[in-house]
Formats: sequence, C-alpha cells, structure tokens
Amino acid sequence: CIGARLVHTSAGLGACNIRTANKRSASSAMRGTSAGRSRCAARGAGASVATPPSGGAGSGRGAPLDVVDAEDLRRQLYLARDLWSTEMHCILRRGHGEPQFRLAYMPMRNRCEVARLILEEAGAPYDFEVIGFKRWWAVKEQTPFGKVPILRALGGAGDDLAQEGAITRFLARKLGLAGRTVEEEAAVDMVYQQLFCTLRNNGLTHDGEHYSPVALRAAPGRAGPAYREMHRLNNCTRAERSLAALGVFEERLAQTGTGVLVGDAVTYADLALFYILYELAEEDNVPDFAERFRFPRLGEFLRAMAGRPRLKAYVESPR
Repeated sequence: CIGARLVHTSAGLGACNIRTANKRSASSAMRGTSAGRSRCAARGAGASVATPPSGGAGSGRGAPLDVVDAEDLRRQLYLARDLWSTEMHCILRRGHGEPQFRLAYMPMRNRCEVARLILEEAGAPYDFEVIGFKRWWAVKEQTPFGKVPILRALGGAGDDLAQEGAITRFLARKLGLAGRTVEEEAAVDMVYQQLFCTLRNNGLTHDGEHYSPVALRAAPGRAGPAYREMHRLNNCTRAERSLAALGVFEERLAQTGTGVLVGDAVTYADLALFYILYELAEEDNVPDFAERFRFPRLGEFLRAMAGRPRLKAYVESPR
C-alpha cells in the first residue's frame, strides 16, 4: 500500500486496495451498484456500524462509520480507478469479537502495510478505517500532526498515536513480534532502520534514489559494489544502489541461518522485508528477482513468509 506508487500501484497486500482491485476483471468488479458504491460514504442497508473510539478531539469522534464488506469495498475501489477519486470513509473489520485496535489510513499500502501485517500475523482482531482522498480533508484536522496512519484511541485513553514507526513498534511489542529479549529488540530495530533508510527510501517513496523496483526491471543482472563499499555520495545508478540495498538482507539471512533476520522467530523486520519483496516479485516488477540477481536466500525467504498461514490468508483475501 504506497503513496509513492500511486499511478500504477496503490495497495494493501490483500485485494481491498486500488491497485489489486483494478487488476481484477471488470465484469466481476462492475457488479457493484450505485447504492453499493455509496455505502462507505453514507450508511447502506444492512451495513453494521462501528462506534468511534472514546476520548478527546483526536480520537476520531463523530458520526459512527459503516462496517463494510471487503468485496463491496473492492468494487468501489475498482470503480474509483485512482486514489484521488476515492470517496469512502468506512470500516473494514478483521477477525471476530471486539476489535483490539483501529488503524486509520487511505486505501493503499505505503505507511500502514507493515502495521497491518503485524496485526494479521498476530491474529489480532482490528478495524481498518479507510479514508478516501476526498474525505481526507475533513479528517486531517483531527489528527495529531495532520498525517496518517493513525492508531486510534491508544490504550482506550483517547489519544491517537501517529507516525508509522511509532505505530509499528508499539504494535510489534504489544503482540510479541519485536524480539524476545531487550538485545533482540535492539537488533530488530537496527535491521528495520536499515530497511527503512534504503528499501523504503527514508519513508519518502517506494521508488527512489536508494531503492527502485522500476530501475531493477531493466537491470540484466547483479552488478555494482556491495552496500558497505558505497560512499553516501556516489555515482552509482539507481539499479546498483537497489541491488546493494537488497544484498544487505541476503547477507543477513546467510549470517543468521534461521530463515529470519533476527533470532529464530518472525519479527516486524521480517514482515517489512516480506512486504518489499512481495511487491518486487509482482508481475509488473521483477518476478524472477531471486534468480536474475542471485539472491537465493531472499527468494526462499519470500516463499516461506508467503506460506505462513495467516499471511497467506491475508494476501489471498479481499481485505
């Protein structure tokens, strides 16, 4: 899900996002009626209602939002065609029972996807508050810094938690995906920061100067210096920088020998890397990246993570 790839990719790894919805067949998506298309913006017949979290002005108080079916939302996203045209403001509910968390973001991957992957891998019931771009301006002033994602009503205290990194680390610690010891937590944080600075281009874009799937599409094979051999200011191409950035994680997997980046259990750093590799392997990027660039461990890592039952269910779901 990613602001930087809005033109030809916007997304959640599940199907309920602009990019994935628009890749589905028109005949299936066009079953949505005008009434169905409006259910996120105004209460539709049969839709359940999510009461807003309690608390202060930043906690999302206001009219209750509809809880919508993921397939209905997917059809709306298909018909919207791009992020800028989305009008929904609704709730997508995951799991059974009372939701433990409520994440608010636009209908794309980008800054909220790792948080969602944490919740999905942990099996935590949660609400995903989907804010269409045309509805964003009414919500913006209610946020801590005028930005999303937001974790609503943190701890039931009425205070919203902003900033992707803060949300990611909080959820990971809360749900046991941050490392088993203080030392492991520090190592996970280190690896995640390396990923964020390189493969996420310091949070600015998913296709930038440090890492570019677009540049990798045309790269014939692995070339250029290793990451530790590069100067901060260099004349390397975007493809060479991208390969060097990926090489760090190929090497890390070789060092641990456990199939994960730290210790012997999955952490949020692994989920963040899975997200990057999943997108790189999509059909319009570089589906043969592991073979073409000689990253066998990254290829095996992607296969193993994609096979984890909860992640597999999420990726294959209409969420």
